[in-house]
Amino acid sequence: MDRHVGLWIDHKQAFAIWYKDGKVEVITSQLEPPAHYSGGTQLGGKLNQKADTELGHNDRFRLQLSKYYRQVITALKDADSIFIMGPGKAKLELEKAINKHKSMQKRILKVETTDKMTKNQMIAYVKNFYKNRAIA
Repeated sequence: MDRHVGLWIDHKQAFAIWYKDGKVEVITSQLEPPAHYSGGTQLGGKLNQKADTELGHNDRFRLQLSKYYRQVITALKDADSIFIMGPGKAKLELEKAINKHKSMQKRILKVETTDKMTKNQMIAYVKNFYKNRAIA
């Protein structure tokens, strides 16, 4: 059975749209936004305490991000082909994460920048993409 999926992703959530079934899976992330502190200058030759907090927070953000991408990859493990779309850089980060799995590398058909969409717009976009590729 052919399993083709379109995936709309950003750092908050991912929508896996299965072409044949029309089923939509929503995968939400539990990401804390990355920390941005003002300051961070050296005081008397020692780093400002805020810098250490910011580095720890950003490390935690990267760990949460990799966990989120693992969840998305797990949801896509049964897919024969994957079309990835989204507004930010999450789609490119996910592509890198998928490419680390040799069994999934060749499944990515296209990565495309799209705007924010409603669920119905996502479904229509994925159906149109696969219809134009003549995948039955």
